[in-house]
Amino acid sequence: MASGDRHDVAEAVTVGLHLDEVHADLTPERKIGIVQDEKRHGLVMMIGDGVNDAPALAASDLGVAMGAKGAAASAEAADVVLLVDRLDKIPAAIEAARRSRYIALQSVYAGIGLSVVGMIVAGLGYLTPVQGALIQEAIDVAVILNALRALWGSEPS
Repeated sequence: MASGDRHDVAEAVTVGLHLDEVHADLTPERKIGIVQDEKRHGLVMMIGDGVNDAPALAASDLGVAMGAKGAAASAEAADVVLLVDRLDKIPAAIEAARRSRYIALQSVYAGIGLSVVGMIVAGLGYLTPVQGALIQEAIDVAVILNALRALWGSEPS
């Protein structure tokens, strides 16, 4: 955790959390340094809510601003703005994003694949232009219905 708060406040906030390190009394520049250091180990998600978090949010791979009470600067610098200032919602949001991405990619690949098959069949003369157009519309509807599955997933409470 990287915080601009005093060390005793940062320690109190992290009680019960399984964190590797807690950095406190940080300036915005030092937060950027920590983000850049962590990038050597993999992707970095930074969560912040204040003006002093904006540079580190921009430097991270995924910046998440807590938007309900946060500063406009952090919301502008972030990739994602949460409208609820509750950190316990982050895992559910990540899972929803992963599921939505999976379904979106599935829809794209299925749509392209079925369209290519349709073009090949039409190119070989087995479909008239009207039949091809109707089949393409059916493919589009099927792909849209598949993409709508993202709405039916488990919603964060």
